Amino acid sequence: MKAQHLLLVSAFVFSILIFSCQQEKPKEKVINQKMTTWYRAISGKDTAWLSIDTSNKIINGLLTFNYADKKERYEGKFKGEMYGDTLKGHYDFKINKAEKWNRNPVAFLKKDGKLTMGVGQFMLVMGSAHFDDRVPIDYDKGRFVFAEQNDL
Repeated sequence: MKAQHLLLVSAFVFSILIFSCQQEKPKEKVINQKMTTWYRAISGKDTAWLSIDTSNKIINGLLTFNYADKKERYEGKFKGEMYGDTLKGHYDFKINKAEKWNRNPVAFLKKDGKLTMGVGQFMLVMGSAHFDDRVPIDYDKGRFVFAEQNDL
């Protein structure tokens, strides 16, 4: 009886493994150039660029920060959603083209055609940083105010 039970459980686990291996991996979203908006922000000697595709509910884009004094460049992908006048999501990036990927939550307040990057308190949830909902994001302390660029 134990052998039959063990055989049945093994067959079940094996079938789940086979089924999961056959699942097609999701393809990475390609940015729709026709629905892409480009932004630039300058803060002192530092510059940031943001391009976002707003053709879908999930907004995909590219975000780059160039910190002149530190000689650091953060480059990566943005993925998020609009919540009223706020664009919230996460930023997956590399520093100076290093191998290691980093992830931070980001939020932008859209006002007068500009996107102001907010400053908020992070908390870790299962090893991933998220904004702490108990502490409001402060857009007045935002260092980068992105203005739409038509000349790119």
